[in-house]
Amino acid sequence: MPSLEITADKTPADLDAFLKNLSAVFSECIGKPEAYCMVIFTKADRIYYNGSSGASFLAKVTSIGNIDNDRNANLSKKIGAELEKELGVTLDRGYFFFSDAKASDTGYKGNTFANLMGL
Repeated sequence: MPSLEITADKTPADLDAFLKNLSAVFSECIGKPEAYCMVIFTKADRIYYNGSSGASFLAKVTSIGNIDNDRNANLSKKIGAELEKELGVTLDRGYFFFSDAKASDTGYKGNTFANLMGL
């Protein structure tokens, strides 16, 4: 159930190719099958960061487990590189936020992951 939500004030030239690539990179970095990964891109009309407008981003990562300092740093680096390449944003113009979701607080197929996984 890992999800990666990117909000930025610039849209990639080929959004489908960008999301397809991010999905593969995200799956590898978070250590979960791509079949369970969700990647969302939202275009913001304008983002102010450090008191100024300009290329900026916000990335939110949520996963049941696999959230730890080393994995988060690696994910920030690799996903950040894709954001730099595709959106022209520098990594000092945004944040990554990581959330470790509880299986009991995550619904799927009309149930929770805790029930589906027998936890």
